[in-house]
Amino acid sequence: MKLQFRPVSIKLKRPLSTSRGPLAERAGFEVHLAHEGVEGRGEAYPLQAFGTESLADAESVLRTVEVTPVASVDEVAGQLSSLTATPAARFAVESALFEWLARRRGVPVAVLLGEARARVPVNALIDGADAEALVENARKAVDAGFATLKLKVAARSVSLDAQRLHSVRVAVGPRVALRIDANGGWTEGVARSALRGLESLGIEVCEQPVAPHDVEGLRRVTELVPVPVAADEALGDPLHRARVLTVDPRPAAKVLVLKPAVLGGLMPSLELARKASSLGLGCYVTTTMDGPIARAAAAHLAAVLPPSSFAHGLSTPELFEGLAPDAFTAVHGAVTVPSVPGWGV
Repeated sequence: MKLQFRPVSIKLKRPLSTSRGPLAERAGFEVHLAHEGVEGRGEAYPLQAFGTESLADAESVLRTVEVTPVASVDEVAGQLSSLTATPAARFAVESALFEWLARRRGVPVAVLLGEARARVPVNALIDGADAEALVENARKAVDAGFATLKLKVAARSVSLDAQRLHSVRVAVGPRVALRIDANGGWTEGVARSALRGLESLGIEVCEQPVAPHDVEGLRRVTELVPVPVAADEALGDPLHRARVLTVDPRPAAKVLVLKPAVLGGLMPSLELARKASSLGLGCYVTTTMDGPIARAAAAHLAAVLPPSSFAHGLSTPELFEGLAPDAFTAVHGAVTVPSVPGWGV
């Protein structure tokens, strides 16, 4: 079974402002393997600033990794034990093996992972150069059927973020969930002040308000603010992840954000979701702004997670240049996992 890969890149129509700087392009690799007339595919889009390996390290692994035909999900995991330091590359290889196995069996990948739901609710990620553009995009998303809107914060001042969020809340009304993502851009003190000040806007959840390494600061923010807090980038480092999952005596977060490219694939993400459920924590799946194959894989994961009230962060193709609508393009605020062998894309 020979694994091949090729470089790929996708550009955003407009750079996305984050607390770690603007995100304008994603570069990575499409992975392909074939054996006995059956093919499997995956994608590695490393994002080192968000917890993965570098692009060069991912390429190095993909050049040297060896895989053999698999007969079960457990055999897939067994072949990847040496790739823990390169989660994006591991995700890509795991994805290719899973699709190969699913196509060989004639089933969707989700069926390999567990009991799957066909329909997965997703959020819309909205942005805008100013409040007027932001409000316009928010209204368009709601008109398209999205019940959850996600906005990046912490790239601007707290007061400006608050004004933008207030404008959106007024425009879309109280029934639409507003989710915010600080990408670790606030200090603990600023996070406490900001999230207390935003209480009246009914924020659904704030992702990673403080730096990923500051797990105890995250724990204190979770305890002291009225907005539910989610751990995201903090899950990228195994040591920080273990501390997040330690109730000491209070949880470090109320929600976990599962990024397969950061966690090393679908199986590590699914294991973390089960652990979260046992601790009474919520979870949902997002991507690292990946290509269509990786996004499809994340949707298959979302389809087998324990039922949740949270929408998943899987509706991103409309943000990129040249990505045509596919089977996982959101319709009325949800994506449907195709009932065809493999990924369905």
